[in-house]
Amino acid sequence: MAALFIVTAPDGYSGSIRMAVGVRANQSLAGVRVLAHKETPGLGDKIDADKSNWIQGFSGKSLQEPAPAAWAVRKDGGVFDQFTGATITPRAVVGAVKRTLLWSQQHFATLFTQTATPIPQEAKP
Repeated sequence: MAALFIVTAPDGYSGSIRMAVGVRANQSLAGVRVLAHKETPGLGDKIDADKSNWIQGFSGKSLQEPAPAAWAVRKDGGVFDQFTGATITPRAVVGAVKRTLLWSQQHFATLFTQTATPIPQEAKP
């Protein structure tokens, strides 16, 4: 089971970065993908899965691995790589993903502990 969040990092270099963030019930990331951005081609656009595999580095991460204090780009003392000449963009993405994990953790009971309702037999295709 996982929850999918559509989130916006408002602090990209060229404006907002819209992302899909998947969080599993064990509070690890199922994945992160950028849906829309206006970052600089050849620099900040490396957040796009089509341009670089950087965004795939979030899969499997959680607030335990790495610890919350390490959820930053290396330049800021964290574990996530930034791009040469473009620190603001990855900083914005890492921050938004961390905030999503924190929110998911705070709302765990609402998101992941509700009982599933079976679909009545007559409603099944």
